Amino acid sequence: MMSGLQQTLEITLVAVQPIQIHESLYYELSYRVSGDAAVQHMRINPEAFYANPQPGDRVAVNVLMGNIMGATKIG
Repeated sequence: MMSGLQQTLEITLVAVQPIQIHESLYYELSYRVSGDAAVQHMRINPEAFYANPQPGDRVAVNVLMGNIMGATKIG
């Protein structure tokens, strides 16, 4: 049963900053999880995210065992 290992989080992007790490592009994201006022941060490979994320986007993030497997813009 994988329900404890897999989840989908709804987040709202607060800030999006493209950055280079070892000559590879990543996004540094600031976001809020739905229902939580705290701003959190993550760095993610653009291949695991949708194209052209923008502040204010609502996003469904698929997480498996603590790793982001993909994201989809909501609405």
